[in-house]
Amino acid sequence: MKRLRYMLEFIFLFVANGIMLWFFRGYLNLLIAVAMILLFFYAFFSVHLVKKYVSLELKAPAEEIPKNTEFFIRIRLGNRCWFPLVTAKVFLRTGNTFVGALAENVLALPLRPGKAVEIQYPLNSAYVGNVEVCSEKIVLYDLLGFHRVTVKKQAAESVYILPAGGSEEEFVLNDYETGMDEVEESRLSGSDFSDVSQVREYIPGDAMKNIHWKLSAKKDILMVKERFHMSSRKLLVVLSLDKEEAEKTDAAVERLFSFGTFCISNRVPVTLFWWSDRYHEIRQETAESGDDWRQMMTRLFHDQAGNGYVEEQFRSGHPGKGYILVKNDKIRAVV
Repeated sequence: MKRLRYMLEFIFLFVANGIMLWFFRGYLNLLIAVAMILLFFYAFFSVHLVKKYVSLELKAPAEEIPKNTEFFIRIRLGNRCWFPLVTAKVFLRTGNTFVGALAENVLALPLRPGKAVEIQYPLNSAYVGNVEVCSEKIVLYDLLGFHRVTVKKQAAESVYILPAGGSEEEFVLNDYETGMDEVEESRLSGSDFSDVSQVREYIPGDAMKNIHWKLSAKKDILMVKERFHMSSRKLLVVLSLDKEEAEKTDAAVERLFSFGTFCISNRVPVTLFWWSDRYHEIRQETAESGDDWRQMMTRLFHDQAGNGYVEEQFRSGHPGKGYILVKNDKIRAVV
């Protein structure tokens, strides 16, 4: 509708100037007529020329952001051509893909000749998951608003929204003995999740991080800390999410995160099983530290963890094993 209005206005002005030129025979009206014709052709060709030199970049401030924290995606729209255009519309799709779908947003930005325009696009997620921002096209408009050209420019950025933690729910490890499983190898040299059992002389091949520097300086010889795993058991946890309601999904992941943090802080490793909607298979990983546990959350979000057949697959692969089942409404031990 706007394009039609702009065209009618231009035609009206051109005809009105033509009538004045015919009636008054003035050079000014002749110059205006020539300028309007040149402007028309300039507008048409410039928009097609500029499309070859347009660039789009998206940049997130960090890979991981806590829940309920505002952050900004940097959007940089560049024009390496010196032909000016009035505006460009960037079509973005944004949303938390873990708990919902992407929604379309349109940004109108000035396209400056030979320069780049940068803006900070604010985002905030009340739910855990994976916030994605992607663009597939830019629409360029000429100076007169007559012509528009669509440029296919794909750019994407994502940010993992981590649980806040600090759940008020109290856990007692004895309530979850059913999910305990013996670890086959309890001695892990150099593990962060460990106790120092003895100090010995350095042997070629030992990790540098295990060197006892103070004692080495006193004895004038390299001494190494030998470590033992602090727990010979691990907790088997199965995550089964019903993702129909974002609030319940968020609460379930928060509960899982708090439970895993509690176990790891009590020196009990957690092996988590989940169904990947992205890869259509059951997946598992073991966390022995807080960093491991946080990284596992990001993989949950990337894999689009859901319900699927996770319990059936777990029982099939681990017959007779007890486990801890985490669902939207509760955590319970399953024999």
